[in-house]
Amino acid sequence: MGMLINLDGHIAPTASLSVLDRGFLYGDSVYEVVRTYQGRPFALQEHIDRLRRSAEYLYLEIPWFDHHICTEVKRTIAAAGKGDYYIRIVVSRGADQRISLLPDPQTRPRLLIILLPVDSNPQLSETGLSLEISQRERVSRNALDPAAKTGNYLNNILALLEAQRNGKDDALLLNSFGQITEATTSNLWIVRQGVIETPVTDVGILHGITRSVLLTILERLGLPHRQVVLKPEDLETATEAFLSSSVRLLMPIRELGTYGLPECPGPVTRQLWQELLRVMAHQDRDSLP
Repeated sequence: MGMLINLDGHIAPTASLSVLDRGFLYGDSVYEVVRTYQGRPFALQEHIDRLRRSAEYLYLEIPWFDHHICTEVKRTIAAAGKGDYYIRIVVSRGADQRISLLPDPQTRPRLLIILLPVDSNPQLSETGLSLEISQRERVSRNALDPAAKTGNYLNNILALLEAQRNGKDDALLLNSFGQITEATTSNLWIVRQGVIETPVTDVGILHGITRSVLLTILERLGLPHRQVVLKPEDLETATEAFLSSSVRLLMPIRELGTYGLPECPGPVTRQLWQELLRVMAHQDRDSLP
């Protein structure tokens, strides 16, 4: 089956929103992306928790209980049938009766769930990605905090378009202090001198669900790791690197700027890939060794 959409409980291959919907007009919405593995959505509750935090940041009240959102996600999966899916959960502030930056207090939020099929047998890429260090600065936490997963993604879109125009697959964005934040839709990890490093959240990143799972895996396995402030010059001593996200899971990196990684994918990336799939299969972080 192809795309399947659940809009406010109505499941169909297509759906329509008002042209006055604030998510359409202004990006005034929040969203989450969940992946199923072996037919079950992974870390669904964690995603819903983050959805609520993002909504709170936007002064947007989500009127549904967690149970209702979970039920609608599972109803949509059941309607799609067997297989694994990309699931996008969107809450828009809804449609106003007039066009104004200031939301109408009577506006009713909309719940949109989009399903697209994905490979049920994900494989770790053996070629990896080439990333550029973007000249486009990451939006400041004081302007629109990247920790809130909103529908406003123009900054990331422009960085990605510019990277691809330069022959790269993706981009790493720096904050105003020249510190590395993340790629356009994924968190960054590097391995230096046997230590696994990822940027601290304070530099301005999304608190990735997969990132959180990986930190738990690293802790349980006893692998040396740390959250640090990274500058572009730090990348030139990395032996391997990868991105993490709910859709990509782990994506090895072969090139950072002009620096070619010695190993792609490296042994740490391969080990974490296997552990992540095992955790996803068990759907239980407490099953980690």
